[in-house]
Amino acid sequence: MWLREALAAVGARNLRHRGMHRFIYRLGRNRREREQIRLGLPSVQSYPKRPDPEPAG
Repeated sequence: MWLREALAAVGARNLRHRGMHRFIYRLGRNRREREQIRLGLPSVQSYPKRPDPEPAG
């Protein structure tokens, strides 16, 4: 309850965004084991793919 009141006091508001980045790490005891794990994901792309929209007003 105190957090809600504090945020209201400073004029904070919720802002929707596309979410956090996600990272995948291969697990294995050594490099050879890690390299053998297939992740099944598309090739690496630069992030963020699309920037978050600018806040209105």
